[in-house]
Amino acid sequence: MANWEKLLASSLRVKVLVPTMLVMAALLALTVLTVNQVFLPQFKVNARQRLRDADSGFKFAQIQQKLELERRFRSLSLMPSYHAVFEKRDAQTIGKQLELMYADENLAEDGVVVVFFTPVGDHNWNTNFENMVQQVNLRASPAQMRQSCAPALALAMNGETGFDTVRVKEQIFSIVAIPVCYRTGWNPGEVLGVLTFGKLLNRDTAKASFQTAGLHGYVAFIAGDRVNQASTLMVTNVADAGLIAQFHHLSTLANTDSAVEDVLLDNTHFYCTGGTFKSLKPDKSMGYLLFTKYQDQLDALQGARSRLVTVSLLAMLGGGLAIMLFVWRALRPLQELRAGAEAVGRGDFTQRVIVRSNDECGQLAKVFNRMTADVEHSQTQLKQTVDTLQTTQAQLIQSEKLSAIGEFVAGVAHELNNPLATVMGFSEILKTAPVEPKYQRHLVMIFKSAERCQKIVQSLLTFARRHQPERVPVNVNRLVEEVLEIVAYQLRTGNIEVARNFSKQLPSVLADGHQIQQVFINLINNARQAIEAHQPSGQLIITTETDGTNIRIKIADNGPGISAENLRKIFDPFFTTKGVGKGTGLGLSLCYGLIKEHGGNISVTSEPGRGATFVVELPVAVNVPAEFLTPPIEESHQTTFNPKVGVGKTILVIDDEEMLLTLADAELSAHGYAVITANNGEAALRELADKKVDAILCDLKMPGLNGRQVLERVRATNPALARHFAFVTGDIINEPLADYFEAEKVRYLNKPFSLAELRGIVKSISNETSGG
Repeated sequence: MANWEKLLASSLRVKVLVPTMLVMAALLALTVLTVNQVFLPQFKVNARQRLRDADSGFKFAQIQQKLELERRFRSLSLMPSYHAVFEKRDAQTIGKQLELMYADENLAEDGVVVVFFTPVGDHNWNTNFENMVQQVNLRASPAQMRQSCAPALALAMNGETGFDTVRVKEQIFSIVAIPVCYRTGWNPGEVLGVLTFGKLLNRDTAKASFQTAGLHGYVAFIAGDRVNQASTLMVTNVADAGLIAQFHHLSTLANTDSAVEDVLLDNTHFYCTGGTFKSLKPDKSMGYLLFTKYQDQLDALQGARSRLVTVSLLAMLGGGLAIMLFVWRALRPLQELRAGAEAVGRGDFTQRVIVRSNDECGQLAKVFNRMTADVEHSQTQLKQTVDTLQTTQAQLIQSEKLSAIGEFVAGVAHELNNPLATVMGFSEILKTAPVEPKYQRHLVMIFKSAERCQKIVQSLLTFARRHQPERVPVNVNRLVEEVLEIVAYQLRTGNIEVARNFSKQLPSVLADGHQIQQVFINLINNARQAIEAHQPSGQLIITTETDGTNIRIKIADNGPGISAENLRKIFDPFFTTKGVGKGTGLGLSLCYGLIKEHGGNISVTSEPGRGATFVVELPVAVNVPAEFLTPPIEESHQTTFNPKVGVGKTILVIDDEEMLLTLADAELSAHGYAVITANNGEAALRELADKKVDAILCDLKMPGLNGRQVLERVRATNPALARHFAFVTGDIINEPLADYFEAEKVRYLNKPFSLAELRGIVKSISNETSGG
């Protein structure tokens, strides 16, 4: 008891749930009791009434049956063929005629088992009973049968139809005695004899009686001290003596309310009533017991009671759950407030309590939330500040790294471009000089190697240059070639052969060339790394083609391939099959994103051990300007050798590289130009102070005065000459520098350059009218 009181005091749920469940259990018990007290007696009353109705109906069915037998058999007695035989009063002839009647009239179908004729005044006539037709094994002798029918015969002898129900041993018969009268002779209308029909009561006739009366139930026929076989009550483990005792008991209670009793047969509940058959010679040992089963109603009531209990228990369970839910919802705000207070106690000021209502709990939650909001806001601001500082620091570090790499590449390119320009220029000059044939081939090799270095440097500069994303028509074949120039060394040292299957009639695509190059470099590097990790050599096959709508770039390798499991997540961010520290897992994910941004698609097919093929599809650009379809032919490339083209013109060449000054002097002098050289800006200004020149070719970056400062000085002292000014630079032509050239309306020449490009730009700036 103390434990229950302690539990009730400690839990609000128990305080609410236990009394409620007790009340619901009491209601259930009261409901079941009400069902037992109200419905069960009513079921019994209804069952008793149905049994009384069945008894009345059974008696009425007996009367109807006798009337039907009279109608049926009287017509037989009046038939002329039969009547004529009866008037002859010959026992043998009548016996044969009765047999014919029995067969011809199908009396067996009517249940008739006995037919005999008795002449008036001679009840002992035909003592051998030869004219009696017996269709069943009667347990009584003919004499016993005739004796049992004597009351009905007596009525028939007096001209009335005799009806009777008789018992012959344990068999029960319905007897109809039809008077047969003379039709002709000296006394017409007088009773000639009696035609008697006996119908044995059996199970089929009993069922037919019930069906005719529209009754439902069972009947047991009592004949003496035996239960007749015609009974429809089929029970086991019930002795005849018990039913006979029940019959005699009910016979004493006839026509009273107590004449209906509850009996239990084979564990089945029945209501039972009984009575004796009406007979001309009363026989209290011949009667019937009627049974109606109300076990089904009891079972239905029990089922309803069980369902009621089940539903009530489920309702109690549901009610208990509903109450628990209600209590949980009522306690939830308090529990959340307690959890929030504990979190604040641990220093977690981000905890908030959900305001679920406007009641006292809701108001308390609002106050708690306001209390912690300021502290949480301060912590959030502090965290954001720290995160911003960390992000900014990481971006600055990365930006400095990229900037340092870009500056390093630009510096290397600038330093390489100057000697490359010298090598290309002098090798090109020597190609036209009288040189032995074997050396001539060497000069061609030098020039081509220098050109190759030029392409590599230009590709590096283009890739390292920072660009704003810009979609312009680009030539995919050219992009692939530039990428192959960049990765040529790695492919060559990795023993990887590259096969090109480029479509010559490939339209342009509208794309950011630098982003597409990043995709190609990533795909080619991945293929190279896969081949190098698993085999000594390999092959790349790069194919470009178009279907008119899309351009398709296939990059296939003969490496180890990709497993089906990895193939499904190959483009997922941070997925990599490389070792720790060898890959971030972002390369292919970035490729996928870039291609999707361009409205294209990237896919991969592979089988382990048979290489992999990446397919990039990009939509074809429409309305592409002509300059993007074929590369323009520089005018300088069409310039032919003319030793007098520069006669009468003086060119000032300014560069801090003596080799380039020597190259320019040699090439331009060979074409008739007068060349003045200066290795810095100050020396160039001194030359301009006392000499007249027609054009100036100036390096952009020099020690001392740089090219921009020289142009400003020339524009200040001789604006006309500034229009004949051109820059030479080995730097990256980035966006600010290109904007500067456009704003100043000044031409420029990239290092390294060919001699034709040098002659072309000198010719273009010197052909304009000189200003001094």
